[in-house]
Amino acid sequence: MHTPLAVVDPQDAVASVGRVGAPLWTPWPMPDGWALAGFAHTESARRPATVTSWSAQDPFGDPTEILFVCEEAGGGVGAHFAGLPLQYPTAQVGIGPPHAKFDVAGHVVPLWAVDGEAAHPSPDREDASLVPNDRAVYAGEAAGRWLWVVVHPAEAGVIVIQPLNLVDAHTLGAELTLLPLSGLSPRLVMAAAGGP
Repeated sequence: MHTPLAVVDPQDAVASVGRVGAPLWTPWPMPDGWALAGFAHTESARRPATVTSWSAQDPFGDPTEILFVCEEAGGGVGAHFAGLPLQYPTAQVGIGPPHAKFDVAGHVVPLWAVDGEAAHPSPDREDASLVPNDRAVYAGEAAGRWLWVVVHPAEAGVIVIQPLNLVDAHTLGAELTLLPLSGLSPRLVMAAAGGP
């Protein structure tokens, strides 16, 4: 990821939303057991990107973290959080039936699993996936931008089969004050520092 990220603590989220130039995807209505774990954004007006982090529970009640990345094509932020050495989702995104569908800003958005095999096949490995095995990654297009969904741990990836509505936090207004908050995501902090 070449573009630095500015991280916003969940406690400062309401006051900071207006400074962000791309949609901040937020589940609404808020699913039970979910809480905002902060967000990050690029400060580049040329290629804005955002990442919202949520502490949540998977369908089995186990703790998980889910990240929603919104970015212009080729931004590299989603690929960074996916653990891919690419700028775009891999070639299988958009091919065949989607693995999940979210309602995003009133539109049905299909999402495909991202594993890296189609982009970089490896004949000498049975498992040629480039996505690290500690996360599940999905991607699709929403509002003219890429939507990446990154779920930790990978086993919690089944969370995407639940019906989920996402809205841009900019549209929530005073309802933002109703968002449950958790501690700041270490993944956002590490990404802002240039880590994995």
